[in-house]
Amino acid sequence: MNCIPPLDNHPIHLTLPIAPQANHRLGVADDEKRPQAMMPMEAVCWLRELRKGGKIISSLELYGPGDPIASAQATLATLELLQGEVDGAALSVTCLGLGAAALAEELSRLGVTKVNLLVDTIDPETAAKLYAWIRPGKKTMALSKVAPLLIADQAQAVKDLSAAGIEVVVRTTVYQDINTNEIVMIAEKMATLGARSMELDARENYNTLIKQTATHLPTTQVGNHADLLPQGMPKPTEHSSMPKPSKDRPNVAVVSSNGMDVDMHLGQAGQVLIYGPRQDGLACLLETRATPPSGVPGRWQALADLLHDCFALLASHAGDTPRRELNGRDIKVILTEDNVEGLVDVLYGGGKKGKCKTTR
Repeated sequence: MNCIPPLDNHPIHLTLPIAPQANHRLGVADDEKRPQAMMPMEAVCWLRELRKGGKIISSLELYGPGDPIASAQATLATLELLQGEVDGAALSVTCLGLGAAALAEELSRLGVTKVNLLVDTIDPETAAKLYAWIRPGKKTMALSKVAPLLIADQAQAVKDLSAAGIEVVVRTTVYQDINTNEIVMIAEKMATLGARSMELDARENYNTLIKQTATHLPTTQVGNHADLLPQGMPKPTEHSSMPKPSKDRPNVAVVSSNGMDVDMHLGQAGQVLIYGPRQDGLACLLETRATPPSGVPGRWQALADLLHDCFALLASHAGDTPRRELNGRDIKVILTEDNVEGLVDVLYGGGKKGKCKTTR
């Protein structure tokens, strides 16, 4: 008699959302709730726990909630930790491609065999329609200037990743009446650069379009990639220690010298920026608060009192004493040097589309 193994023993694909930093935001069809980013060690521990529970992991994908290349430090740290944990699983990264060319050799060295490149257009004018913003570095640029840079970076990424021995899969989402007429051209261009295949993420059936793109790249149509976890798998947020807003602590404190980057030591900060949700739910800069001056007795207890409504504080560095004091008061201290807007965006799960009018 043939025995069919239980469903739980089937090999599964596991997505590890380890990227806290976002480098773009779509202006269309981009209002889904995002998970919190997992810390590198959390991701590895989660993988171990799943295997202990009998899960067979056939492939690992580093993807979201931000961009793995924008979050290069977290991505490389995770890949380093995974070196003894892969156990035959295929290792891939999904990213927009900004800055990916420069990391091609390093990704290859760390065992990445495939990169899913998110290419939705090769036309700067279309990019301006698709994206709300794009950030190639630590500063957001006007779409008219950054769109050509994105297209050039994606092309270079395909070349350099392929040269490093990494398979490039072009993952394209079809947006009706926005980029539909470009899909075949995307396939043709990416094929000439060295891409190996194409995935069309579309809600409708595009058999004719697939036949056309298949003349350039082997093409498959896939479902929405917003949730790549197999059915029955626990959500990353259930295992992540990343802080979350609550009714009593809806805000996050940020240490920044310029209001754009988390770039200061907590001990040197004369003020903190307070971000939180407005009435419409959009997380914005609400106010600034002066920190207790250096040398004042009980300085860190006073800071904890000052941040009574905050669930987290972002700083580039912080000493053991303030971290211990704040963590003991349920204020998670996150050490990072990323962009303020992107980090706040991730902490609030992607938030709602819209613009903030910041006041100081």
